[in-house]
Amino acid sequence: MVALGSFLTTMSSSVLNVALPDIARDLAVSPARAGWFMLSFLLTVTALLLPAGRLGDLVGAGRVYLIGFALFGLGSVACAAAGSAWLLDLARVAQGVGSALVMASSPALTTLSVPPERRGWALGLLSTATYLGLAIGPPVGGLLVAALGWRVIFVAAAAAAAIVLLVGWRAVPLARPPARAVGFDPWGALLNALALLALLLTFTRGPAWGLHHPWTIGAALTGIALLVAFVQLERRHPTPTLDLGLFRTPTFSTAVVAALLNYVALFILLFSLPFALREGYGVTPQVVGRVLAAQAAGMALFAWGAGSLADRIGSRGLAALGMGILALSLGGLVLFWPPADPWRTSLWLFGCGAGTGIFISPNSSALMGSAPRERQGIAGGVMALARNLGMALGVATASGLFAAALGPQRGVV
Repeated sequence: MVALGSFLTTMSSSVLNVALPDIARDLAVSPARAGWFMLSFLLTVTALLLPAGRLGDLVGAGRVYLIGFALFGLGSVACAAAGSAWLLDLARVAQGVGSALVMASSPALTTLSVPPERRGWALGLLSTATYLGLAIGPPVGGLLVAALGWRVIFVAAAAAAAIVLLVGWRAVPLARPPARAVGFDPWGALLNALALLALLLTFTRGPAWGLHHPWTIGAALTGIALLVAFVQLERRHPTPTLDLGLFRTPTFSTAVVAALLNYVALFILLFSLPFALREGYGVTPQVVGRVLAAQAAGMALFAWGAGSLADRIGSRGLAALGMGILALSLGGLVLFWPPADPWRTSLWLFGCGAGTGIFISPNSSALMGSAPRERQGIAGGVMALARNLGMALGVATASGLFAAALGPQRGVV
């Protein structure tokens, strides 16, 4: 059930990039302004992941999961009906709130629904469903947008949410957690959200503003100050939004850092490569889309099997092997660039996807397995936060490299 939900929502969300030019033209906004339709969603999701994970520990991961899908569906309907850029921004925020609840509760719901000896298998299935959605979404979205217009992608997202709610109402466990999982930390949740918002704005918009611009410096200092205040509050709070004690477990802390670095490396590549192929070598958008699909296909093919194998032989060796394959594939792209044929690039991208697929399921299993049962919601929130922060940092790093090489006006989209 959780895998079905991940597949449907990932597929419906991944088509937005295809539709952005049409949305910008229809709402009469610039490409830079259209980027906020993506950014408003990303900022909302990332800021709410930790509170959403804690909420799952308090009221039950199944309840949070279904509430998240309801909000995602309502936000999708609002997106389809939006008549202006600001209304679409607000609707995307509503989608982001629902997605944060779903993303934070999905790992916890998965691990709590299976015995420990099948945890890797279950998380591998969840990852495979996610990557299949990422691979299938853009080509399907391109066909839908070409035939029916951009609003249909949000109608499809709302339909996907309705399907999950109808099936999930009977399939998802709605039992409450143990009585000891009580208490919520509202000030911690607020500090966490504001700190992450400020830091993400620094990373994502800093290259456009300029490193020495007052907005960049102010956002960075505000984010750091709020993050320090958040950590100090969580250390003393009896029921914290983020249980810092989890990071005293070496397996948990190293798995979080490894996931963060994996997504940073991957999204530097995924952001930069389309520009290199299209602007540098004149490759058509259709070919670029097919080339990039090789990376998602590699992840989808290997994630489930790696998770199942981790249940039998452990996670450490597989996670290291996956990161090694990713590093070799990234090195291959560098050493054999420029490509004589774009399809050769897809082979290296398939290797990047395979390495990530081999890494991510065992690493996720190790992370979730190192957290106690009553902290599975927080652990799931941290895992999703590492993924989203890694994506944002990867895009910001690539944007900064473009700005340094080409100048701020040409280097940042």
